[in-house]
Amino acid sequence: MKPALVLPAPRTISPLSLADRLLSLAKEADLAGLPVAADRLVGLAFAVLDQGLGANRLH
Repeated sequence: MKPALVLPAPRTISPLSLADRLLSLAKEADLAGLPVAADRLVGLAFAVLDQGLGANRLH
């Protein structure tokens, strides 16, 4: 019997780091001639920042 596969716990990433990575990917997509993908990645970056900021707002 094989031992169970144990996966490491997922790391958390800050919204700012994730948005930065998405924007980098958007730039690469644009340079590769994929403007639709680039626009979608930029939209995702904004959504990540909106979500992250919304969670940290004071009421």
